[in-house]
Amino acid sequence: MILEDSLSQSSLNADFKLIDRDLIADLWHSRFGMPPDAFQSFSFYRKARMIWMFSEAMLPPFRLETAGLRIMSMRKGPWKPTTYALQLLGRYATKNVVSLDEDGARMFIAGGTFEIEADLEEGYVIATFEGQVLGCALYSRGRLISQLPKERRRPDDP
Repeated sequence: MILEDSLSQSSLNADFKLIDRDLIADLWHSRFGMPPDAFQSFSFYRKARMIWMFSEAMLPPFRLETAGLRIMSMRKGPWKPTTYALQLLGRYATKNVVSLDEDGARMFIAGGTFEIEADLEEGYVIATFEGQVLGCALYSRGRLISQLPKERRRPDDP
């Protein structure tokens, strides 16, 4: 569902496509159990394969390259949430959340892959430690694969 009619063409780069908030809320609710009202104060647009979130109802009246926070990638296969979006919105999640112990958190932050027993659906999940969202992980066949961006990884402490 695209909402192009409400935009000022002077501010809209031809690559921008506004996305219906309910569509985004439904995707995040389905995957992470997030309540739709977690998205009420945001608007969304798509540029190429990325979905961006911003807090104003309208884009400013000048041309933009991007605006807001990149929240997900629409690749072939399942969509992938960004770590930044999960750190902002992950506190609302009620499913596909894995709580890591200290060793697991260290491996996750280092960008590692490790075996884990958890009640999760296959696919992208939210990794937490002591109630804090660390970021996005891929859960596949009993293994957790850190999706933390390389520039945010930290090698294991000695």
